[in-house]
Amino acid sequence: MATNGNVVSISQPEIPVFKGECYELWSIKMKTMFRSQDPWDLVENGYPDPDEEARLKENKKKDSKSLFFIQQAVHESIFSKIAATTTAKEAWTTLQLAFQGSSNHDETSIPSS
Repeated sequence: MATNGNVVSISQPEIPVFKGECYELWSIKMKTMFRSQDPWDLVENGYPDPDEEARLKENKKKDSKSLFFIQQAVHESIFSKIAATTTAKEAWTTLQLAFQGSSNHDETSIPSS
């Protein structure tokens, strides 16, 4: 964090890249990033179409930002799985179904020395 007089600037968080391994650990890091940026609820639940136009516009903007983060956070070899998704929830669910709990892709145990 840098300060310049009375202005405090906070840099964008570094987005962890998912390469097809350790899905659970990547997922935890992404959830924390989304919570810190406020859009986790949209990623997890999607958004209802509210009657209020301004709120709908704001939700769509947050969703697009979240989808962008998810797209940036996957390796090129994984991106094709979510390339056709149009919402953050859809992309997140696609990755979750493909990788969560898969013994081929999930290496959350700490190796013994």
